[in-house]
Amino acid sequence: MSRTTEQRRVTAIGFDDIQRFAEVARAGAEKRESRAREIPPMELRVTSEFRRTEEQWTVPEKLVAECTTGKVVVDFTQAYCSRREIDMQVRAGSGAIVVIVPRGWRIDLEAVEFGTGHVVNRVNLPRFPGAPLIRIQGHVESGVLRARYAHRSPAEWLRRSR
Repeated sequence: MSRTTEQRRVTAIGFDDIQRFAEVARAGAEKRESRAREIPPMELRVTSEFRRTEEQWTVPEKLVAECTTGKVVVDFTQAYCSRREIDMQVRAGSGAIVVIVPRGWRIDLEAVEFGTGHVVNRVNLPRFPGAPLIRIQGHVESGVLRARYAHRSPAEWLRRSR
């Protein structure tokens, strides 16, 4: 089996080429990291109304959710998240804050203080490798902070993930 003339013209990749490829890859990674840092913190503040995150949104490094008598829903099911850890600050008067995550994510509610309110964590499955961890801290006076998975439709219940 002989090589064609065209195959003979192709030069081999040298050490200089590999270094150049590595520099381009490093520059691209730094550019992506700087874009991820540019996302400003998200603040969801409610006095006596209902507020929910959009269906598709980019998760910033820090989130703030405050409600006095309303309801705030932070839904991560269709969010674009490139971070491994997310810090979330909550403050609930007599309102409700609901955090909805996909299966495989984890929520840490150890730093949440509460008075006469409730803190409910229904996110109890193990964390998938590489999945985000949401660290929530703050204070719940007489309201409720609830963390749960997204509800499944009846068709999804019948199809059960195996």
